[in-house]
Amino acid sequence: MSRRAEVAFVIQRYGREVTGGSESLARAVAARLQPDLDVTVFTTCARDYVSWRSELPAGEAVEDGVRVRRFPVLEERDLLAFNAFSDTLYDRPHTAADEEAWLRRQGPFVPALVDALERDQDRFRAVLFFTYLYYPTVAGLRAASARAILVPTAHDEPPLRLHLFRETFALPRAFAFLTPPEAALVAARFDVAGRPADVAGIGVEAPEAPDVEGFRRRRGLGAQPYLLYAGRIDAGKGCAEMLDFYRAYRAAAARPLPLLLIGALNMELRDAQGVLPLGYLPEEEKAAAIAGADVVLCPSPYESLSIVLLEAMAAGVPTLSSARSEVLLDHSRRSGGGLYYEGADEFAAVLERLQRDRDLHRALGQAGRRYVSENYRWPAVMARYRRLIDAVA
Repeated sequence: MSRRAEVAFVIQRYGREVTGGSESLARAVAARLQPDLDVTVFTTCARDYVSWRSELPAGEAVEDGVRVRRFPVLEERDLLAFNAFSDTLYDRPHTAADEEAWLRRQGPFVPALVDALERDQDRFRAVLFFTYLYYPTVAGLRAASARAILVPTAHDEPPLRLHLFRETFALPRAFAFLTPPEAALVAARFDVAGRPADVAGIGVEAPEAPDVEGFRRRRGLGAQPYLLYAGRIDAGKGCAEMLDFYRAYRAAAARPLPLLLIGALNMELRDAQGVLPLGYLPEEEKAAAIAGADVVLCPSPYESLSIVLLEAMAAGVPTLSSARSEVLLDHSRRSGGGLYYEGADEFAAVLERLQRDRDLHRALGQAGRRYVSENYRWPAVMARYRRLIDAVA
């Protein structure tokens, strides 16, 4: 047995090769708790969130000093069939059994993970569940809620209205939110009063010397300014609309900037003139790409935090976000480091303005850097997590 207190993390995917905001947050918090506490991560063998196909080896491993236990996913997901089934539930009459079937189809379906967590839960000072949406959290909370902390990463989306999540949000002993709008959304939707909660946020660190020139050289960009999107490239993240707006901007602008896409491509790119998909990039290369961008685009209408937006601000790069996201709107207004759009005309007008008005461009970058420095530093974030762990222990 370890001489140090133990905590458990439950997350649907985990590892250096896994991209995603919740997954990145879990890894970052685990790494920073590990020097003081023994962290065990309960996760799946999936690398891909679309199919949940088991690709990583099952069993126990140590990654960056953290014990990781992976369990195979029993059922792969057919995303098109799942989306069609979901449309029969959202805002339509249905039964509790329908919602349980939805949860299993949503996945990743890993009953062995839940069984292991239930057997071992008494070892842990706290069990942290990341992301409310998936089977490991919903079933895991049913099995091990006594010292549970939920990090919901919630945003206003159709699944949040399903009845089964009333139970999910009733079970944790404490909550860690990412932003004030997320905390307000959850409090308005569920009865969370009387339990410890904090806006823990996330820490953001801009690399001291990102290799921007090396990135430009490797990608054949020269000195040309560029726009950047980083994250999952799919319609649910607002990318289809972003690319439609980009095409309109490109057709009207005198000197349109190219658009670089970083991340897994999960949608068809049509009429993609000026668009350069780069796929997955290592963290150092991604940081250089962000630091070298003229503007970072954040088009998702559903966000609980947006790490990329904060990374851009930390690097002094202005952001342009969808006004449909309360979280992105809140970041942009509170920081003064980003602008936002509601339609194609505003999207194009803001980009054109930032090209012409470099004083405004520079002022936005400086304001964003200040905002991150004042609000998103790891020592303060980890102090909040440790207080919540003590509260449930």
